Amino acid sequence: ARGASQWRRNNASPVLVREAKVLDKRMEVGHTGGSGNAHGHSYTQYYVTFEAEGERVELQVTGREYGMLAAGDWGDLTNQGTRYKGFERR
Repeated sequence: ARGASQWRRNNASPVLVREAKVLDKRMEVGHTGGSGNAHGHSYTQYYVTFEAEGERVELQVTGREYGMLAAGDWGDLTNQGTRYKGFERR
C-alpha cells in the first residue's frame, strides 16, 4: 500500500528540471526469501544525494547511472517527486 501511494504521489507531482550537484552516493545490499544461497535472492539498490536550489534530495537510481555519477558533478537533474528521471552533466 505504501508503494502504491508513493507511486500516485509521484504521478501527481510535476516533472522538475533544475541545476543540481551530486553530494554523495550509497548502495544498499539485501537478501529476500529463505536462508543460504539456495533460496531467495540478493539485491542491490543504488541511491544518489543531490543538492538542488538549496534542498537535498536522495533518489534511487539504476546501477548504470550510479556508476556514471561522481560526488561533485554539476548538471541538470530531472525528477518527478521521488522518481529519478535523469541527470545531464555540465
